[in-house]
Amino acid sequence: MIKKFLKSAALLAALAGGAAHASTFDFSYTFADGLALTGSLNGTLSGTLLSNISDVNVNFNGTAFSGTLVGGTFNASSGNFDFGSAPVVSTNGSQNNFIFADSSDPAGNGLTNEFYFVNGASPSQSGGNQEVFVANTNVLVNPADFDNPSTGTWSVAAAPVPIPAALPLLLSGIGLLGIRSRRRRGVEVAAV
Repeated sequence: MIKKFLKSAALLAALAGGAAHASTFDFSYTFADGLALTGSLNGTLSGTLLSNISDVNVNFNGTAFSGTLVGGTFNASSGNFDFGSAPVVSTNGSQNNFIFADSSDPAGNGLTNEFYFVNGASPSQSGGNQEVFVANTNVLVNPADFDNPSTGTWSVAAAPVPIPAALPLLLSGIGLLGIRSRRRRGVEVAAV
């Protein structure tokens, strides 16, 4: 009976750990000049694309963006950002088309903290087909950086999930029950 209980507990712990691991992702982009942007977001990974994106946090050069960030995509035909469309974030940088900013001004005029990574028609003076740009008014030195994605490094990975505080306690309790059960069986055998 104890063995069945232990197997059930182990299965539940494995399932709970797997479910928690699927939703938070860390991302980073290292610019060609060495400055780094890091962050995290919640989402669902399907193939190389993340969907249902929420709770976006961005840090540039060690300083966090302030305020709540909204997301969208760059619309090449209008030349503006479309904050009504879902950001396209991928583990493959060539598929990215997103902006995360502190305002939903489609022309980008009111943005003080923004990070965008687009492929296709570029939203600024680069004239290229791809562009990564970050601006953070909280950073006093080098408040902005610009890159062609081919010169920098993009990374997205599932964030490590901390072990819930109760899990080690539960496992140690189950272990003690097993030891106690074995000792009882030993005493019963010796008494016979």
